[in-house]
Amino acid sequence: MDINQFSVIFLNDLNGFGPKTIANLIKKFDDLNKLWYLKTKTLKNLGLSSDQIKIFNKNKDKFRPKKIKKELKNKNIKFLTLYNDNYPKKLRMIYDPPPVIFYQGETNFQLPAVAIIGSRNSTVYGRKIAFSTASKLAKLGINIISGLANGIDSTAHKGALSVELGITTAILGNGFDFLYPSQNKLLAQKITENGLMITEFNPNKPPKAKHFPRRNRIISALADLILVIEAGAKSGTLITVDYALEQGKEVMAVPGNIDRPNSIGANRLLKKGAAVFTQVSDVKDYLSAYLQQKQDKNDFVINSQKLNTLYPKLNAAEIKVLKLFQHEVEIYYDDLLKLSNLTETILDQILVKFELMELIIRLRGKKYQFKGLQKLIQPI
Repeated sequence: MDINQFSVIFLNDLNGFGPKTIANLIKKFDDLNKLWYLKTKTLKNLGLSSDQIKIFNKNKDKFRPKKIKKELKNKNIKFLTLYNDNYPKKLRMIYDPPPVIFYQGETNFQLPAVAIIGSRNSTVYGRKIAFSTASKLAKLGINIISGLANGIDSTAHKGALSVELGITTAILGNGFDFLYPSQNKLLAQKITENGLMITEFNPNKPPKAKHFPRRNRIISALADLILVIEAGAKSGTLITVDYALEQGKEVMAVPGNIDRPNSIGANRLLKKGAAVFTQVSDVKDYLSAYLQQKQDKNDFVINSQKLNTLYPKLNAAEIKVLKLFQHEVEIYYDDLLKLSNLTETILDQILVKFELMELIIRLRGKKYQFKGLQKLIQPI
């Protein structure tokens, strides 16, 4: 048992120990357990305040890693800390990454992701756009991220789940011992079964107003693009947008009726330069270009002489994977990995691109099905 992991969880539960404090301690200690044996003066030299030291010294004898492990297992809660190699890179790169994320469901951090967010007091029109957009994007293998709130958020989750194999991620502002809002209990259960639920708060933490801005930075960090559908002048949605801009993410907004209060925030974003969303292809085109730019140029050997005229948009590694589907229409992921002789990272990037190009679709059991070359053939 890695005691460091449970040390992070314990510190995360202490009042006054926020993400930056814990991340700073992790940077200074390969073995965080040394913290338990340090004197007050040394703790102060590490940058802890008098109040933090008082709280830590008062509670440190309560640290029981085996108890923490057992409680999480009994509640079917998994976790990743900054010590884990598979902690999501998108989160690790932000200014104040959560030292631990608790989750239920299956991780999906390798998928392209769009955050669909908006007003709780949404209109029928707003919910219609959220549902249809989420379902169409989910059908392309895109992870739909939102905050499980009523209105646009919950509608986006439902849209993603309405299609076969649609994936969605809900980011919570509370621990898993609580469900907020309570009327979304059935939706939360479906998300856990078919997607992912994440929180940075220990299970015993109830929903509080101050938690939700922290929740919002995780929504924007895990998304490759943020789509705003209806937001009032002082909407919490705009907090997510602020985080997204700080993190260098693209923001799109749906133009709203100028007579409606819950259109003010989205329309202001458009005036300030947010991209206009009018159809799903707006998101798809952006993501295709964005993900292509993110690919490490050194990961692919691009040889123009090897390019077949049928594959004008693909490089050598991508053609290699695509040709595997000429022998078997449906192929398991592990077989693709073995036959292509590519790394998991490169193969994941290629499969994501193929899904966006609608060349393949994802099936249950980590299997992929070839749909055809129509999307690649250039019109004359």
